[in-house]
Amino acid sequence: MNKKTFFKRLTALLLVLLMAIAAMSMVACQKDKEDDDDDDDEKPKTESSQHVAERNEFIDGLGGVSETYVGAISEDSYSSAEDAAEAYVAEEIAGESNANIVEVTSKGELSDKEIAKANIPADLIAGCDAVEEMEVVYELEDESSLENGGVEYLASSSSKKATVKVYVIKFNVDWKYFTPMPEKGDTISKSYYDSVFNAESYKNCTLESTTVVDIEIKADGETMTMTSSITQKVMHSEGKVYFEQISKSSSNGQETPESYICAYIEEGEYGVECYVKTSATGPWQYASLYQIGFSSIEELTPFYNAYLDYTYFTKTDYGFALADENARAYFTQALMGALGSMSSMIDEDEMKLDMYAEYYVAEGVLSGARVDADVDMDLSVEGQTASLKEKVNTVTKCTNYGSTVIERPDVD
Repeated sequence: MNKKTFFKRLTALLLVLLMAIAAMSMVACQKDKEDDDDDDDEKPKTESSQHVAERNEFIDGLGGVSETYVGAISEDSYSSAEDAAEAYVAEEIAGESNANIVEVTSKGELSDKEIAKANIPADLIAGCDAVEEMEVVYELEDESSLENGGVEYLASSSSKKATVKVYVIKFNVDWKYFTPMPEKGDTISKSYYDSVFNAESYKNCTLESTTVVDIEIKADGETMTMTSSITQKVMHSEGKVYFEQISKSSSNGQETPESYICAYIEEGEYGVECYVKTSATGPWQYASLYQIGFSSIEELTPFYNAYLDYTYFTKTDYGFALADENARAYFTQALMGALGSMSSMIDEDEMKLDMYAEYYVAEGVLSGARVDADVDMDLSVEGQTASLKEKVNTVTKCTNYGSTVIERPDVD
């Protein structure tokens, strides 16, 4: 392969990487399930003072963080205390894994004082006949791959037994389980995850997101660079959606024309109306949702169909985060999946990755997210090699809950 053909291939790969990574970062949202024997001597990664300062500044910009989740009672009822306790493990802990129950033991009923000490809200158990503490010993089987949004997520398994305390509540002849607020450092529960991403909370809000990707490739004594940025603003209010996206990119310092798209969507008397313009000052034109890549207005709702196994996340004092090793697994699998056949150019075993993904909760809903990744990898194109470095940064804010107003533009 001559040098010209080689760099053509690299340019094609750069473009695919930019699109793939930008798309990944816009949606990137398990706590790692590695064998505990591998982690006995591993110390938690120390955060830099700059990282902490940036996080605090981001939180200040959101107006602070706060939780409203106080725990939840299961919607389903069970015929026995043991069944309710087992269901807690399956529904709130196991995620996509299969939980093998080893033993279930009752530790007895709780007194009123013990119920209060366990932080079980009185209004959640009003009218109950008893609250009982159970101890469940379980094992998690190997996880199957999780297919979500076209990205394959793989997680390792844990073969060790674990023990969990479960509070079950008797209502007449039925039993339900209580799910508490996850503690800092623990894997979050399904009930907590669902409370944060409750679709009803996002029917009136404003989401703004910016992703910046910088890539540098060195090969045969030459250097190629490419930068891309995507900025999105999506507003939701009373059956109306305003969507704006601006994309910019440059290659080796040469800028390409800016890409702009803006859409106004409204649920009218005769169905969904959609209008689009492709420049900030251009005219509105009637269009279908399909023309802008959607089949329904619900698909534009923040975090629509972006469900991940809740066990991917670790509770923090500002919300939750993607654990270090799991962040690596997510990024690698997402990148390889997005590249398709071009993934053979990358040796993922030699890839170096430093990444964090943090999700900020205010008033019980997701109000911000930050994803930051530095990647260093080698490429192989038909026997010729190159080195690649890239930086990815995504910042998302979701604000104006309940106060977002969308004025109908002059589309008629």
